[in-house]
Amino acid sequence: MTQSPAAAPRDVVRWVRAILVVFGLLGIGFGSWLSRLPSVRDHLGASTLEMSIFGLVLALGSLSGLIFSGRTVSRFGPRRALALCVIVQGLALPSAGVLFWIGAIIPAVICLALYGFSFSTADVAMNVSAAEAERAIRKPQMSLFHAAYSLGSVTAMGLGALAEAAKIPVPFHLIIIFVVIVTGVLLALRFVPRVSQLGLAEDHAQDPHASVHTGPIPVIQTAPSVPQNYSPWRDPRILIIGLIAMSISLAEGTASDWLPIALADGRGFSNESAALTLGVFFVSMTGARIAGSWLLTRFGRVTILRGGAVLTMLGIGMTILIPAGWVAVVAAVLWGVGCAFGFPIGVSAAADRPATAIRDVAAVSAIAYTAYLLGPMMIGFLGEHFGLLNAFSALIVFSVVVVVFAGWAREPGRGGRGLARRSREPSKLRRCVSLWPSVLLTTRGDSPHTSPAPSAYSC
Repeated sequence: MTQSPAAAPRDVVRWVRAILVVFGLLGIGFGSWLSRLPSVRDHLGASTLEMSIFGLVLALGSLSGLIFSGRTVSRFGPRRALALCVIVQGLALPSAGVLFWIGAIIPAVICLALYGFSFSTADVAMNVSAAEAERAIRKPQMSLFHAAYSLGSVTAMGLGALAEAAKIPVPFHLIIIFVVIVTGVLLALRFVPRVSQLGLAEDHAQDPHASVHTGPIPVIQTAPSVPQNYSPWRDPRILIIGLIAMSISLAEGTASDWLPIALADGRGFSNESAALTLGVFFVSMTGARIAGSWLLTRFGRVTILRGGAVLTMLGIGMTILIPAGWVAVVAAVLWGVGCAFGFPIGVSAAADRPATAIRDVAAVSAIAYTAYLLGPMMIGFLGEHFGLLNAFSALIVFSVVVVVFAGWAREPGRGGRGLARRSREPSKLRRCVSLWPSVLLTTRGDSPHTSPAPSAYSC
């Protein structure tokens, strides 16, 4: 296939801005649902258990979408997958709101699961396109994209509070929000190119270390050098990057779900003060992500990951051990900054290998979101038996995991003892393993190549 010339800088800037808009709008969409949950509960007279079931259905729908997202995004491409998924979201969540309002619980729950499925698929698609845009602009931008999502979520909370004050019914609120979201995303996608039209993979072949921060641009078609039966679930590097993203996502999700309750029950905070402390956590995380481009350019992924893990451990340790109120606020800042980069760096690292980027990003996203959605339930179970503050101790173990394995996320071409050096100088065992399939195919007479088989016997 003949590739067209690489995208012009102005087009790349428009692409980056468009993806920022997509991240922000999808953050507003999900945040809008969260902001109106109290109204849904009050209208239905639902118990805490029933609301938990609604949340679980949404989480299961999201996880189901992540399982199939690699194939979906590979088949349709990031731009088309985003367009389809945002339209489904624009139909599913407002429909769920209407159905809940009229008491049709089962159809509403089905719509909620459908929203979760389409949301997680769109999340993978926008992260894949963001990784491509990041590679095209030749500097790290992933944390900025995720900052846009966080800002969108915070904006949604403010809009939800205004809607509550104005007594706007949930269905009407969601319909207005998603008309804006669908329109905005579809307009923004006009500036998101098709990967096969950019010719950036060819550019990477000529200059394989053009960016030391994000690696190559993912391409939709599979490179001939990658086996058709490749699975990221059998790739140790992808699994370890997923473990890194999972560990940080677990700390982020736990703070989101349990920090206000832990401070209220264990430190005597009022509900308002506990909620404001969680707000400090989110603002700190968002601010760190905005500064992420400069930080990653200056220090690189490995240093940022390890530094973030240390800050997370400090924040959690201070929250557990020191009862002073002002310490809890400082701890929330450290905890938020420490959690800021795990998932964005995980996505960038998963996209380093162009031929398998979509499947790799989907796998890392699935691992991280599983921890984000279901991990806090584990912390809640521990908290039931040992107290929430003591249960937070488990997060320190996961932060240590990040410190130990951060080197696996090193940028291609960056110095050090990380992945880049290992990938340029593969071990003899790895070379032998990669050669044996060709030898077996040639021996059976099934190989499409006419050249002699590689000499794997010399291994």
